[in-house]
Amino acid sequence: MKYKHIFFISPPFYSHFNPLLVLAKSFKNMGAEVTFGCSLEFKATIEKENLVFYEIDISSNKNIGKGENTLQPHGERQRLEEFFQSTRRGAAETLITQSLHRKADMLYRPYELIDSIKHIDNILDVDLYVIDILSYSVTLSLYFLELPFITFCPPHPNTIPSAGAYFNVPKSWPRAIRIKEEDLEKLKGVSAETQKEFTDVFNSIIRKNKSLKEIENAFSLVSEIAILYNYFDFYNREISEENPKKIFMGNSFKPRPLDKNWIEKIETKEKIIMITLGTFLSNRKDVLEKLILGVREIYPSALLIVSAGSNAQQLRKYSSENTIIEEFIPQIALMPYIDTVVFHGGCNTLTEAIYYGKKMIILPFSSDQFNIAYDVENNKLGSVLDPNNFTKEELLKAFNFIEDASRDILEYWKSISRERGADYAARRVLDLE
Repeated sequence: MKYKHIFFISPPFYSHFNPLLVLAKSFKNMGAEVTFGCSLEFKATIEKENLVFYEIDISSNKNIGKGENTLQPHGERQRLEEFFQSTRRGAAETLITQSLHRKADMLYRPYELIDSIKHIDNILDVDLYVIDILSYSVTLSLYFLELPFITFCPPHPNTIPSAGAYFNVPKSWPRAIRIKEEDLEKLKGVSAETQKEFTDVFNSIIRKNKSLKEIENAFSLVSEIAILYNYFDFYNREISEENPKKIFMGNSFKPRPLDKNWIEKIETKEKIIMITLGTFLSNRKDVLEKLILGVREIYPSALLIVSAGSNAQQLRKYSSENTIIEEFIPQIALMPYIDTVVFHGGCNTLTEAIYYGKKMIILPFSSDQFNIAYDVENNKLGSVLDPNNFTKEELLKAFNFIEDASRDILEYWKSISRERGADYAARRVLDLE
């Protein structure tokens, strides 16, 4: 086998950890020895999957499944509150805030990480590392130590900026998100400044290894072996004959059974609609409330299931026989049973929805969600609304569009998703096909 021992290094973020864990299992099932490095909070989950756990902290910020309720250091909590407030002011302000936070969030103790990874490599016979694209300090460490790694990209592929592109600035915007030219220019300016600052920090460390070249853009530093995208190849960009390979996985999740209690709740229902804004953005109680009231008016007899996070208690006044509001829902297990998913444009929810062929309405707030929303709209896979400004009429129009849209397109990408997945990526990396 080309790579006998593979070491995964995962950020302590639920939405990134889960797809990486599924990918690690695929490599193990293909015959590789796998060690999975993450923070202590994830040890039990890793060992439950019969993987070897190695404790390594690569971020001060954590999300163990219920993002805003996770115990955070004071500075991280403050940045989280700033982020929530920025989402109320619109797309440009949110992306500017995220860009300004980037260094504190994601460039974590690079010198300590270099020492930690050097120690791992000294005591373990590792052939290949697998790392998350947003773990910038880990990428820097492996590059500095000249160790072989592959890059796993769980968000949108444009998270890795191409030449001339701006980091954290969408290449294309969905029609519902209207950006003033002056705001876009401000966002590009902040992005360029963040990119320069990040790259300068990278190069100040890289210069200490005389055999290495300095880099042009820290955000574009990726594996020379392969980049695995947890996404769909909507624009025919897969590369398999030369390095770095670009492999579009389509999904990296494991289907889960729905327990009997939920089966009882949803049986005999003709139409089921799910509302989920992810572990962090469920903070936006105003948007959840507006969606609940809007869906209830458009589809009074449908079953509505809402993942409301810390706002569940306040929103339970809307609970009824056909409205279920919970802090946390078994989203993957529920997905096969629903008709429509209304969500924030997170990549995990997108891949789950397409895998099961579900109709989609996206309300993008931040990060790569605008790129994902654009792809969904551009490929006629669903509707997009502005989370801060949508009207009842626009919500109705969005539902009408997905009811009338051609099923053929969704069925096509559903079939692609079923053909791909983590096993597909593992086989390609290990040259088993």
